[in-house]
Amino acid sequence: MSGLPLHTLPDLWLNNLGRFPRKTAVICEDRRLSYAEAESAICHLRNNLSTRLGVSQGDRVAIVMPNCLEFYLAYWALVRLGATIVPVNVRLRPSDIAFVLNDVDAKVVLTQRELWAGVREALAEAPAVEHVIAAGVEDDAVEAFEPLVAASDEDVGEAVVKSDDLALIAYTSGTTGRPKGAQITHDNVLFNIRMCLVCHSWRHEDVHLLVVPMFHCTALYSMLPASAYLGSTIVIAPRPQVKELAGLIQEHRVTTFISVPTLFHMLVTMKGLQDYDFSSLKAISYAGSMMPTETIQRLREAFPHVELRNFFGMTETISVTHILPSEDCVTRPDSVGKALPDVGVKIVDEQGKEVPPGTVGELCFHRANVIRDYWNRPGVLEQSMVGDWFRSGDLGLVDEEGYLYLRGREKDMIIVGGENVFALEVENTLIEHPAIKEAAVVGVPATGVRASLGELIKAVVVLEPGAELKELDVKRHCAERLATYKVPHLVEFREALPRNPGGKVVKRELK
Repeated sequence: MSGLPLHTLPDLWLNNLGRFPRKTAVICEDRRLSYAEAESAICHLRNNLSTRLGVSQGDRVAIVMPNCLEFYLAYWALVRLGATIVPVNVRLRPSDIAFVLNDVDAKVVLTQRELWAGVREALAEAPAVEHVIAAGVEDDAVEAFEPLVAASDEDVGEAVVKSDDLALIAYTSGTTGRPKGAQITHDNVLFNIRMCLVCHSWRHEDVHLLVVPMFHCTALYSMLPASAYLGSTIVIAPRPQVKELAGLIQEHRVTTFISVPTLFHMLVTMKGLQDYDFSSLKAISYAGSMMPTETIQRLREAFPHVELRNFFGMTETISVTHILPSEDCVTRPDSVGKALPDVGVKIVDEQGKEVPPGTVGELCFHRANVIRDYWNRPGVLEQSMVGDWFRSGDLGLVDEEGYLYLRGREKDMIIVGGENVFALEVENTLIEHPAIKEAAVVGVPATGVRASLGELIKAVVVLEPGAELKELDVKRHCAERLATYKVPHLVEFREALPRNPGGKVVKRELK
């Protein structure tokens, strides 16, 4: 198939397989596959998933893998089979992984050597999982990944996939510690691809550096499918280590680079930066938090030929919705830019009325730009809908020229280096400690050497009478129960939390 109307993820892949079979599709460490070579491995995996493990269309299959070639192959094999991909954040604790596996009733789990210990622990709490496929693991409890991509006895052929079929279930963080699975259809992904082409100006000739986690929406909705749509090349970075990334850009002539401001700060302050050849690089895009002006200026100096772009999106809005063009990055560093052409957006007051430019209100998106629903949460998405509009819970303002400025989050979400942290989850963890009577968590601006993180997590703790704790004790308690990026950076002890007459904690007095 080549040049036909494209409605689903398999359409994207097959279209450019027919056009550019010898074009390099993916590079990861010392492995490089053309579209034709990747197709062979993908088809073997698809066939074996079906005939040997019984995976059929509509089944949910979890991928608990770091950035690696195996993730790439599994992604495309599953969409070709018509199964639903469930990407799992590799930073989650085993109990949290088990929650996701149970919530989607995952039939199969794909994982990898360095994560096997945690996945094995999670599986003890997820008895419905029938099969585990693991790369680089020698264990009788798993199917080895490598033989499944090398050969298959039977060709099961292409699944008949419809545009409104589920492609992915992407879990968001939950304010009560219970994440929600956003249902992403093939239609949703194709919509986002179109927005990405406008946002990032990607082309067939591009070589994309994929360093964002492959379980994140930027990889799942944007980079992986857009590269297949264009027939361009993905370079998978296994680790976000700046010297390795600089080497990959130089070696593979990378043209586009997406990440969080933290990583770009580390890159431009890296010793020996001038020793690398970055002449191929055309565009740097960043999201997740505000890029410090100093970092933007350093990027301009180090890469004067490169366009810088800030962008914004949410899991619920099918990823990217706004883009700040390169010429505005210095003059408007605190803006996430203007809405993309097909994105319906407005700012409303508490009564749902649209507010005039320059007025802070709640950021809303039109239903056409929003996910279908949350998995196993009937009615939850509708609670955030007012007519055809999704109320995001984010506060912001749009100026006279259409630039969006975020001003806070009604749901107490803190963004640390591009990762979303909900205050309530951390608060609930803190009060599990027997010496802690009360706790409140807020985000505070990151300064000094940590400025590139955007925000830090500050915990304000009230101890039980007579109890004694040190800051390190509190952090250790959290580290034993939470993902590393959710552990408070700052701990302050107080005799009481400030409250209003209604008894609600006044968080603005904690910052």
